[in-house]
Amino acid sequence: MKKIGQHIILILLLLTIPIVSSPDFDGTLSVFRVSPFQREFIRFVFVVIFFYVNLNLFLPKLYNRKKYVLFVICILICFGIMVFVPNYLTAENGMAGHPFPSQMQPPPIYSPGNIPPPMGERFPQKNFEPGNHISYGQMIFSSLLPFLFSFLSSLFIFRNIEKKELERSKAKAELLSLKYQLQPHFLFNILNSIYSLALFKSDDAPNGILKLSNVMRYVVQESSKDFVKLSQEIDYLKDYIALQLIRTDSSLDFSYTEIGETKDLQIAPFILVNFIENAFKYGFNAEEKSKIAVKLIIEENTLHFNVFNNIVNSTITDENSLKIGMKNTLEHLHHVYQGKYTFNTHHNGKTFEVDLKINL
Repeated sequence: MKKIGQHIILILLLLTIPIVSSPDFDGTLSVFRVSPFQREFIRFVFVVIFFYVNLNLFLPKLYNRKKYVLFVICILICFGIMVFVPNYLTAENGMAGHPFPSQMQPPPIYSPGNIPPPMGERFPQKNFEPGNHISYGQMIFSSLLPFLFSFLSSLFIFRNIEKKELERSKAKAELLSLKYQLQPHFLFNILNSIYSLALFKSDDAPNGILKLSNVMRYVVQESSKDFVKLSQEIDYLKDYIALQLIRTDSSLDFSYTEIGETKDLQIAPFILVNFIENAFKYGFNAEEKSKIAVKLIIEENTLHFNVFNNIVNSTITDENSLKIGMKNTLEHLHHVYQGKYTFNTHHNGKTFEVDLKINL
């Protein structure tokens, strides 16, 4: 409600501009009876309306979704309305210069001895002289500058809003990633698993330490970046998976498939790890037969990411945290790849599958 009130106040202040700047303004509302002012005031109202329509409808629903043809058509229609409607509403036949009924003089009354003048001299012709009406060229030119100002200012504000939303979602993703990797129970479980391997002098212990080091380094160094190389993100996912597998046993049927070449493709960091985290949380239970499958396919500029798991662990202690993490990940995905991705989930109570396609 506070924002609505602020916008109403702003609109009222904007509508005072053509009033106080009019040369016909004498401190009263009589200026609204002047035809040229009426025309410009109506045009100014359309400028304000177009600003909000473009900001809240055309830009997010058409421009951002790459519906450029429909976007241009809507913009041109709005410009046509701004050009012709004010002139149509304030003058006969859509042309300015004709007086309103209140400004027209009653016809003269002639007595029998008073011969009326010829028809051509009976009424003034000044309203029909070429210099006293506005041509279509003048109508378009007088509307062009305010229209461009309204369009560019709404575009500028829209870009700033998008930028702030992206920064906010990025900050959430960074905090979420740091939380996943640095939370005490995660480190404790991984270090405890590596310690057990070291006690048995397993060859996997040094490799586990190396994977943990890689994950920590990646989180610290890459979390502040907008985009990273897809190859780096995949290496990070592999290290993360390797750490999770240290804590599992033979009851888990795990598969990882990677098809395609990363080339020079880039991706927003930490946008995929949450889905793998959830798969290990819900899909592994040492007392039941578990299955987790991660598939990553790269076709030209499209990344196809699929994660499947059996639901065998229903006693999640931090379920709310996982839900918040999924929500933040989807928000980040929407802000970074709006209109460039598809996301679907399949859940039947026994299995859960995430299917994500991103046009990088």
